Amino acid sequence: MNRAPTKEQAFLKRWEAERAAYLAWGQHVSDRITDALRKSIAPLDTDHFLKTAVKPRLKADKKLIEKAFFRNKNYRDPYESIEDKVGTRFVVLLGSDVDKVVAAVEAMKGWTHSKDRDYDEEQNKNPVLFEYAAVHFVVRPVEALTIGDVQIPAGTPCELQIKTILQHAYSELTHDTIYKPQIQATPSMRRNAAKSMALLEATNDYFEKVDIQVKEALAAVREITANLSAVYRDTVGLEPSPTVLEGLLLGSYEEKAQNNYAEKLRRLLAEKPFLVTKIREGIAQRNPIFSQPSVLLAYLDISERGGRAVESWPLTPSEMEPLLNHLGESSN
Repeated sequence: MNRAPTKEQAFLKRWEAERAAYLAWGQHVSDRITDALRKSIAPLDTDHFLKTAVKPRLKADKKLIEKAFFRNKNYRDPYESIEDKVGTRFVVLLGSDVDKVVAAVEAMKGWTHSKDRDYDEEQNKNPVLFEYAAVHFVVRPVEALTIGDVQIPAGTPCELQIKTILQHAYSELTHDTIYKPQIQATPSMRRNAAKSMALLEATNDYFEKVDIQVKEALAAVREITANLSAVYRDTVGLEPSPTVLEGLLLGSYEEKAQNNYAEKLRRLLAEKPFLVTKIREGIAQRNPIFSQPSVLLAYLDISERGGRAVESWPLTPSEMEPLLNHLGESSN
């Protein structure tokens, strides 16, 4: 005699059939938001902006069954009601960075988004309570779509968590103890968790202030790099690729970036067009110095001071020697 499957077995059978669709949807959500961020945060890259890898995570079978049937949730339809069968997270440095991810999510076309948890709203309702803080969305495709050979039904949910790295550290430490029923959280645990979250909020506030101060301090330097990049594009005909070397060069030649330096550089390269050829050759030889916009200031210094320009050069003399030679000078 065949027994009818239990509700747990029926749940898992459907989950097994739809697992690939959920994973594909989670990956699609992860990729689209990352692509949107790539455009909005440029020239910063997403590898720097995002502090952990972005990848979808499927909920384990055991945890799904526990949540559906053994936590007194009283779901009318457990399978449809559980919205975090797949989830993905975006971890950033600052609270203001969270806002950038939220903006990318809310501007996305082709899916609906609802805030499952909104830290700002919770804080406004209870400003003296310090608890786990993050923004949680549930996103669903408006229409069915196909990714690869996987069919994703309209309305398939994916939970999206957006948090700072401090919030992420807090949740990694406390979420399975303070907010889930594996163990009974003691008053002391809850008190210490609240104190930790208060400290994290204060730390984020200080981080934000430091970030603003750093950006203000770098504003003039970034303007110089932008101006040099424009001259570089116009004269060399290539896109510069600033790296940490740009900071070193500009730190030494910032004083050169005064008194119509862009005009002086354009005039120098017009009078000595062979320098453009030398820059292109240096790039072809994969010498990163020649990809820095501030290499133009180095040439300007050499043209004005000859061999004495080595005094300002921040790298080794041997690395400057080719630039000196291009203008008929030497460090010896």
